[in-house]
Amino acid sequence: MPPVSTSVQESEIHQFFHAVVCAVVRAEAQHRMPARFMGIGTEIWSTFRNELTLADLVAIAVQDAGVNMPIPFDPRYWWQGWPDWVLFQQSEDDAEHWIRDALESVDEPRDAYLRDQAGFLGVDLPTDSVLSALPTPEAHERWLELPGTGGWLAYTLCQRLDSTLYLWGNFTVVCGTPQEMLLAGLVAWELNAPPRMRLPMRLDSSGLLETLKAGETYDGVMGRRDLHAHRDLRVLHRDGKEPLWI
Repeated sequence: MPPVSTSVQESEIHQFFHAVVCAVVRAEAQHRMPARFMGIGTEIWSTFRNELTLADLVAIAVQDAGVNMPIPFDPRYWWQGWPDWVLFQQSEDDAEHWIRDALESVDEPRDAYLRDQAGFLGVDLPTDSVLSALPTPEAHERWLELPGTGGWLAYTLCQRLDSTLYLWGNFTVVCGTPQEMLLAGLVAWELNAPPRMRLPMRLDSSGLLETLKAGETYDGVMGRRDLHAHRDLRVLHRDGKEPLWI
């Protein structure tokens, strides 16, 4: 690799590629992306790849997805310190491993797939029994999800029976780590977020400095009590209420 300084760990780079390759291959199986890793796609690649490797194919597919959905597929826009050169610097052995794992999980049900992604990214999800206590927002409302859950609270509310909510229309998701941000983007991708939309997601510090500085208020605020109970976050609620703690 080029001698470029970066604060992003190599393990995090591999973690990113493993997660997004799973998402890209899954989208291909759903006919949302061009065939590259299955069926006729593998035949075309074998015929025309010339000196290119599977690592180049992974880079092309991820770059293609990133044009329409920078979150989660183009971390240069949201992961501080992400090296520009890293996309085309992966090994063929790693690429084979990512593709193999992706193909093995391509038919997983949505919930199981996203839970696996959360576990792989180290995001601890709340239990279903805890989430069931959250009320369902009205269709015209906008709620804020605090850091710690990577969009899972918004996803759960959108998936309720007869829900008319959209993650990108009814929620703003604040993430405390790049892994949470990646998960939130994967959730939006799985829910078919419109292409080229600026998703309402941001990385913020543990003190929520950017979120508070933005001066926005919401119809509801929700998050983990153990992560945020020491802060007075009523200022984020339009009615000055305490967040809905889980």
